[in-house]
Amino acid sequence: MRPPADDDDARLVEALQRGDARAPGDLFDRYGPLVNRVLQRILGGGPDHDDRVQETFFEALRAVASLRDGGALKAWVTTIAVRVARAELRRRKVRRFLLPSTSGELPEVAGEDDPAARDLLRETWRVLETLPVDERLAFTLRYVHGEELTDIAAACDCSLATVKRWLARAEQRFVAQCQTHPELARRLTLGGRWSPP
Repeated sequence: MRPPADDDDARLVEALQRGDARAPGDLFDRYGPLVNRVLQRILGGGPDHDDRVQETFFEALRAVASLRDGGALKAWVTTIAVRVARAELRRRKVRRFLLPSTSGELPEVAGEDDPAARDLLRETWRVLETLPVDERLAFTLRYVHGEELTDIAAACDCSLATVKRWLARAEQRFVAQCQTHPELARRLTLGGRWSPP
């Protein structure tokens, strides 16, 4: 027997597939906070954040007819958000390559009043910017978003072994980059794992 949340999701998917006029708003109300969190943690803030949220829901609404298991709605929406984030990270890399004179500003750190903590978060973003896209996704979903490896594999639409490879390489790169910043280096535990700020 499915938990009630899965039953609610199944009913929502049926309403979306029927074309119920209220269903898109219900989808946004239910999963807007999740999509915001996923995109914020992968991409940071910025002026295009709302555009990426809208893009995620546009893609979900466009493809909802293909969703067969209504109980999998949360994982499905998360996968779409990760795909949107991956595409945006790739666009950013191309823009940095083609327009190297851009300011390279890092995302604004919202809700953090402590200047030292804000500086630490900015430095963390600076290091994340150096990671290849797939490695950054795996690292961010694991250590910033707190996802389990199997959930990361599902969200990235790849095998568990692939996620483990991406994560291992990302950890190595992240640890190496952190050595140049004393506070980030201090956050590395003895096992070489990173403890988020």
